[in-house]
Amino acid sequence: MLQATTSEKVVRYKSTKPKDAFARVLRGRVNAYFKDRNMSMKANAQVKFKAVLGYIAWFVTYGLILSGLINGSFWGLLLAFQLIGFINIFLAFNIMHDSCHNAFSDNSKVNRILGYTMNFIGGNSYLFTMMHNAHHSFVNIAGIDVTLETHGLFRFTPHEPWEPKHKWQHIYTPMVYALAMIHWVLVKDFKWMFSELHIGNSKNITHTASEYVILFSSKLFYFVVSLALPLILLDVPAWWIIVAWLNMHFLPSLAFALLFQCTHVYDGTHYPLPDENGDIENNYFLHVIETTADFSRKNRFTTWLTGGINIHVVHHLFPHINHAHYIPLTEIIKQTADEHGIRYQENPNFYSALKLHFRMLKMLSKKETTVPQYGASAQLV
Repeated sequence: MLQATTSEKVVRYKSTKPKDAFARVLRGRVNAYFKDRNMSMKANAQVKFKAVLGYIAWFVTYGLILSGLINGSFWGLLLAFQLIGFINIFLAFNIMHDSCHNAFSDNSKVNRILGYTMNFIGGNSYLFTMMHNAHHSFVNIAGIDVTLETHGLFRFTPHEPWEPKHKWQHIYTPMVYALAMIHWVLVKDFKWMFSELHIGNSKNITHTASEYVILFSSKLFYFVVSLALPLILLDVPAWWIIVAWLNMHFLPSLAFALLFQCTHVYDGTHYPLPDENGDIENNYFLHVIETTADFSRKNRFTTWLTGGINIHVVHHLFPHINHAHYIPLTEIIKQTADEHGIRYQENPNFYSALKLHFRMLKMLSKKETTVPQYGASAQLV
C-alpha cells in the first residue's frame, strides 16, 4: 500500500511567470512543429507497420511452438518461449504504452482496443493506465509515485526508511527486476484492484463490475494461451514447458525494468516532497526536467525498438504525442531549455544510464544519503 502520509494530501505544482515562460514557449514550438508540417501527433505509417510486424512475429513464434516442430529440443523450446517474452515487451513499448496515453490514434476507441495489448501479454490496461498516469503526474515524489513503491524491498529515494538489507540492493536488484513481470502477472494487478484505494490525488477509488470481469477473464485467457495449450498439445515433458514459461518472463522483465528505471532513478535526479500545504515548488514542466533523463537520444534503432522509452523527457511533457516524433521534438526541448538556462539531462548511451542507475542504488544503500538539491531551476523566480 502507498504511504498514506503523502497520498492523503492533494499534491499541486506551483509556479511563477518566469517559470511558466519555459513551458509556454516549449508548447508553442511543439505545436508549431506539427502545424507547419501539417502532421498528426499520433502514430505515423512506420509505427503502424511496426505494430503489425510485432503481432505477426508473436503469432509466427507461437505457431512454431504449437506446431511441434521444435519438440525434440528443450533448448529450442526455451528459446522460442524466450522470444515470445521479448516480443511481449516490444508490443508493450510500441503499442500498449502509446495507446493508454491516447497517443496511437486520434480515435479513442482504437486506442482503447490497442490498449488491450496489455491484457494480451498478461497485464491489465485499465489498471496500467490508472497507475501509470499517477506516475506521470507525480514522478519521483515519494509516497505518491507508484513506481517507487517496493514495500521496503528497495530504497529508491532518500525519503524512505533505511533497512540493513538495503546495503546490498545494488547487488540483488537485477535478480528482483527479473521477477517483476511474473509478479505483475500473478500478483500486482490483483493487489492494485483489491487493495489500492488511494492513487495519486484520487481517493477512495472503486471499480466497475465490468473491470473485475475483464481482469479475471483476461488473466484466464493469458494462462490458457501461454501455458495451458502448450501443456495440452505438446508431446514433451511438462517441466520443459513450465521452465520455458517461467523463463519467458525473466530476461524480458529485467530489460523492461532497467530501461524504465534508468530514466528516473539515477545519480543526478531529484526527489522533491510537497510542503505542508501539498505544494511542489516547481511547475510540472520544470519538475519533469529535474527528475527525468534521456539516453541514446540520437540512436534511431534504440528508439525504434523501445518505443521511445529511452527518450523519456518528451514523453512526460507531451504524453499525448506518439513516440514516432520524439527525436525531433527532443531537439526542440533541448534548445528551449538551453535558452532558458535549464539543464536538460541525458546520457549518450544505455550503458552510461545503467552506470548512473546503479550508482544511485549504491548511494541509497547507505543509511545517510544526500542527493542533488531539488530546484536547480530556482533561479527562474
